[in-house]
Amino acid sequence: MKKKIVAICLVACLAVMAIAGASLAYFTAEDSADNVFTMKGIKIQINEVRDENIELIPSLDLNKDVFVENTGTSDAYVRVHIAIPEALDDGDPSFAAYNNFLHFNFTNESVEAGQWSWLPEMTEDTGYRGNGIGNWNYYPATIDGIDYGVYVVTYRTALKAGEQTATQALDKVYVDKNVDCEWDEAQDCFYYTDNKGNTVYPSQFADENGNVTIKVFAEAAQTATFENAYDALNTAFGTPGSKDYVAPWNK
Repeated sequence: MKKKIVAICLVACLAVMAIAGASLAYFTAEDSADNVFTMKGIKIQINEVRDENIELIPSLDLNKDVFVENTGTSDAYVRVHIAIPEALDDGDPSFAAYNNFLHFNFTNESVEAGQWSWLPEMTEDTGYRGNGIGNWNYYPATIDGIDYGVYVVTYRTALKAGEQTATQALDKVYVDKNVDCEWDEAQDCFYYTDNKGNTVYPSQFADENGNVTIKVFAEAAQTATFENAYDALNTAFGTPGSKDYVAPWNK
C-alpha cells in the first residue's frame, strides 16, 4: 500500500549528497532512546529491521520495518509520531497538491482490525481510509526551527508485558522515480524538482551539513480504566492537533 510519507523510526538522517545528476543519495540512521515517551511504570522500545548506508536511487525500495515492544511489566497502548519536513511533504493530509518527493509503503496486514491505524479516531475495522481531509491523525509542528507535518499512527491492541506489535508500522522507504537533482550556480548548491514542478532547496529542510532529519517518537500509556488506545493515549499526552496541543519534541 503506497503512501506519500517517508518515515524513519527514532531519529534518522537522509543525507543529501552533492553529486551531479543524483537524487537524494544516501540513507543513514542514528537511534536515540530519548525518543520514547511513557507514563510512569510503562516501558517500551522501538525495534527496527532496516537497510543502512544504501544509495537512495529513485524508485528503489529500502527496507524499513518498525515495531514497538512493551519492555515493562504492565499492559500498554502505544502510538508513534512521524514528522516530515513540510518542504518535502507539503503538510496537506488531503493530498490535494502534495510535493512528490518522498514515499513509504505499509502493508495491508498492518492496518487490519486490531493493528495500526492512521485515523484520528478509534475504529474496529481498517486503520486506513485513503487520501482525504479527516482521514489522517495529523498535526503541524515546528521542530528545531523547521516546519514539519506530523502523522500519528496508533496500535489498537494493548501490548502485554514482553509483547511486540504483530505488524510493523512502516515497511518500505523510497524516493519518487521522477525526482531530479540539479546545480544552482547562484546559490552554490543542489536543488530538487519533482514531476509536478515543485522545487525545494536543502536550506528549506536540511541542516548546515545537508542532512534532513525525519523524526519518529513513540508514546505508551497504561490500559487500566481506559476503553481503548485512543482514550488512553489522548488522556495521557493530549489529542494531536487539538487546541493548545504541544508536540512531543517541544515538551
